Amino acid sequence: MSLLDYHKTTTKELLALTNKVRSLITHWGEEGRYKEAVLKNIIRRFLPEKYTIGTGFVIKQTRTRGEHLSSRQIDLLIYDNDSPILFKEGDFVIVTPDAVRGIIEIKANLQNQQLSEIVRQANENGKFIFSGKKDKKQPFFNGIFSYEGYNRFNIDNFTSTYLAGNQQFLGDDNFKKFAVNHVALNKDWFIKLWEDEALPHSLYNIEDLAFPFFISNLTDILSNKSIKRNNFIWYATDKELNLVRQF
Repeated sequence: MSLLDYHKTTTKELLALTNKVRSLITHWGEEGRYKEAVLKNIIRRFLPEKYTIGTGFVIKQTRTRGEHLSSRQIDLLIYDNDSPILFKEGDFVIVTPDAVRGIIEIKANLQNQQLSEIVRQANENGKFIFSGKKDKKQPFFNGIFSYEGYNRFNIDNFTSTYLAGNQQFLGDDNFKKFAVNHVALNKDWFIKLWEDEALPHSLYNIEDLAFPFFISNLTDILSNKSIKRNNFIWYATDKELNLVRQF
């Protein structure tokens, strides 16, 4: 088996597991929770042991002792095991910002939902966590993962709608440090934000590889250069050859 085929098996497994459940149940809420569980378990296989993935809330202190602010519930939280945990029950956790290294919002079909509002809320979650961190230089993963959608779409309309979700944050000097930086629109379409680019968002069409690229980029942020040293293994194709749009 080639490395390309190996990574494509991740896509096949994710879709096979979710479709297996869809054939048995009709309750969309339960299916949504199962999709979260499937992605969480797949990602867990690739994470360095020092990190844990769960779901829950992030809370941060205010200037008044004894008072705090809470985030919305976040579908998937990746946090550092070296950090203390305020509350844990199974995979459900409540942690403080310094513990968090990544967040992911999961959608069954992003195209059927309000794209700009989902991007805005993910940016808001990222800003909430980033503002509570002491180390502002630590890389932070802010992802949106959609199992389906965008098999056919108008790229001009898509990019303008996507950028509308960024609009209220553009005056923040730290925007690119907490913004949504990785999106899997489906198994084929992938977005990455490059902090140093004038047009920072790159949209790629990489057949059957958007899901593994999403996971590899998450692992890259956490891995302390190991992925970069072995990037031909973790990224088995050059996505730049499949660049469709910068925006």
